[in-house]
Amino acid sequence: MADLEDYDWLTSPDASRWLTEFAESDESSLRLLGRLRKVLSSEKARLVVDQIALRRRATAKFGSVAHRLFFTDLGLQQSTDRWIASYKASRLQPATPVVDYCCGIGGDLLSLAERCAVVGWDRDPAVAHFAAANVRQAERPGRAEVRVGNVEELLPSAEETWHLDPDRRVGGRRSTQVQWHSPGPELIERWLEVAPHGILKLAPAAQVPEGWHARAELEWLSRDRECRQLVLWFGDLAPSTGLRRATKVEREADDDSRFATYSFVGDPRIAAPLADQLQRYVIETDPAIRAAGLTGAFAAENNLLAMATGTSYLTGACPVAHPLVACFEVVDHFALRVGTLKKYLQSRGVGRLEIKQSGVKTDVSQLRKKLKLRGSGSATLLLSRLGSREVAMLAKRCGPIEPLTG
Repeated sequence: MADLEDYDWLTSPDASRWLTEFAESDESSLRLLGRLRKVLSSEKARLVVDQIALRRRATAKFGSVAHRLFFTDLGLQQSTDRWIASYKASRLQPATPVVDYCCGIGGDLLSLAERCAVVGWDRDPAVAHFAAANVRQAERPGRAEVRVGNVEELLPSAEETWHLDPDRRVGGRRSTQVQWHSPGPELIERWLEVAPHGILKLAPAAQVPEGWHARAELEWLSRDRECRQLVLWFGDLAPSTGLRRATKVEREADDDSRFATYSFVGDPRIAAPLADQLQRYVIETDPAIRAAGLTGAFAAENNLLAMATGTSYLTGACPVAHPLVACFEVVDHFALRVGTLKKYLQSRGVGRLEIKQSGVKTDVSQLRKKLKLRGSGSATLLLSRLGSREVAMLAKRCGPIEPLTG
């Protein structure tokens, strides 16, 4: 079992040699472990092998800087990815002093330090050690420091903005109930009395206390077609209190230090009217819009109708050019029957088929086998419901929409 002395070695120049030498190795972890045990203790060899594997996994969250950072398995799972963290930090004023409670391995901390002076706190000495090492690796020692302490015994000062990522696994089980998080609502309320400007990171499905809906701006953040987190903005950080914001964050393809964003703000109480017939275009909403409960508000603003209750598809007479949706023009449609689909696709020589679905329980892999596709043509197939009827729609994608760059 590793201790702080082992972790201190892992983040030292001595370990850096081994981490660098074997970073690109294609050997199995078991073979690499055997080689390292010839020159290192068993524990140090395991730490190196584990860290190499974690850095490879972390590339999806941290891009090109992952090979310089240090992770724990749980810390990597819980950390905010580089681009979402950068977006969150961009909403702060540069001169704002920030305290990052439950900072973990430093996902948010590193981005906050790019913009503000920040102090990170974590109660786990090993995790805090990795966060401090990451601050050094990211060359932000003058902008951030990491301290060990029980967050529930701390209190931000009036001039500070606080960021909190509470523990959702109290008792070993993940919970979406904020009252079971640590710290919980009572402590957060005390913080708000003293320091009203705060950022609370939650899971997308978290059940927010009713009183916070009116005093905070709730923002759901997505990346790569997955809703990643819910953020509550308090005080001066909440320009749209009482409303909800859905934001898509994307990394720039040619420069992973940059990100692109686009948002939609609306009232979750607006319901989308149901369509009685399919129109020329089908609109698929981003997961952030759906998680925020803003499908109805988006439909109302863009003259769209819901195809059915519980689906992510809207339909309308005109195309919608918005980065938070995918727009499809319907070429043909019919009842969702395998025989009908098979005959239709084979008659048109469709061999490559993109299949998307919402509101129906179709096993896409099994459907693809039954269709026995052949030919050089390609198409997009949308499966959904129109009212209570299951429908299949052959469609083509409308042109891409450029998001805003930040």
